[in-house]
Amino acid sequence: MALEKFRAPALPVPSVEYDQRQQTDLIRALRLYFNQLDSLTPNQAESYRADQFIGGEFEGNFTGGTFTGSTIRGTTATLDTLLADYIRSNGFSGGGFVGNNFMGAHFYGGYFYGNGRYISTPYNQFESRVDQTAAAIDQAYALQLEVTDFTDSISITGVNNTRITFAQDGIYFVTYSLQFKNTTNDGQTIDIWIRYNGTDYANSNTRFHIPPRKSTGDPSYLVATTTIAGDAVNNNDYIEIMWRVSDTSVSLEYLPAVTYSAGVTPAIPATPSAIVQASFISAQFPAPQRVAPLGVSGYGKVGEVTISIA
Repeated sequence: MALEKFRAPALPVPSVEYDQRQQTDLIRALRLYFNQLDSLTPNQAESYRADQFIGGEFEGNFTGGTFTGSTIRGTTATLDTLLADYIRSNGFSGGGFVGNNFMGAHFYGGYFYGNGRYISTPYNQFESRVDQTAAAIDQAYALQLEVTDFTDSISITGVNNTRITFAQDGIYFVTYSLQFKNTTNDGQTIDIWIRYNGTDYANSNTRFHIPPRKSTGDPSYLVATTTIAGDAVNNNDYIEIMWRVSDTSVSLEYLPAVTYSAGVTPAIPATPSAIVQASFISAQFPAPQRVAPLGVSGYGKVGEVTISIA
């Protein structure tokens, strides 16, 4: 049963001078409209069965009203659950959503618009504030990182703080900046590469050349820096940054902060022997196929709906 709509009557246009017929038509139109209103007052609201709305229309406000007692697809529904079921079944196809918060476990779509200001992805930065040396030129050494700058799902683990561990699988950028010192009279070479879950990561090595010292007590310095992308296939996979030198007199050096001295030097912050940054850039590629859930529909008598109009 379709509910009757309230429609304002077409009132006659007033005449320039008093016209009894025009006034009679005006009063008759208003009387019919008020009779229509009187016949559908809130005092005469009834309980409608859900099957009475099949194929019909309902227009109006539910201020102070309830939907208690009705059953939809086997679930007792209130106004909130009716709206939630409608959204899940019908989605926002072809429309738009504007609001302050949008929360959910999964999002499906082709484009995401915005400045990305509040997107949160795993990241961290680690440091070493101690000297690190090599005991032999035929051995590789795992970089030690005893300082964690942030608290996130990328962390330092292992007995000697050498493992950069990724709690979440995905593709990551890793950037290292290592402060090397050479005290020999010859130029030396340094090799730095990535070891992934205990195995050398193919094609990850970078070779650097550090010049000979300037003079006795005045070593040469080199900052070795590289960015590399890699895929953490599983949760809690880890990498280590490995290094070797052509002479054991080449080492990683930590420089403490320098105090201001008039006419000699400005104040200079401490220089870590190593700084490593790791940040998430993407889910694994190719991404697993995701299919949005389909809506559920049905028909038939589903219960009673009581409408109370304040």
